[in-house]
Amino acid sequence: MTEEQPEAEEAIREQIRAAVEAIDGALEGIVRFLTPLRPTMRNELIQFLGGHVEQARHAKESLERILLELQRKKES
Repeated sequence: MTEEQPEAEEAIREQIRAAVEAIDGALEGIVRFLTPLRPTMRNELIQFLGGHVEQARHAKESLERILLELQRKKES
């Protein structure tokens, strides 16, 4: 392994961590936005946004799995 590979891998891990944090922040923001709304409006927005929120959650989970794999690879 060259000297540049660990640095490149660390940069990738940092980008993945940033992406996970961004997705997490977006999901939290959506929940905070929806919470004070009237139930009928909240339910309509949840129906509209539900698929997108689920995609974001799946993306976050996938990125977290990739990050875990990279960490395991680093420790090997």
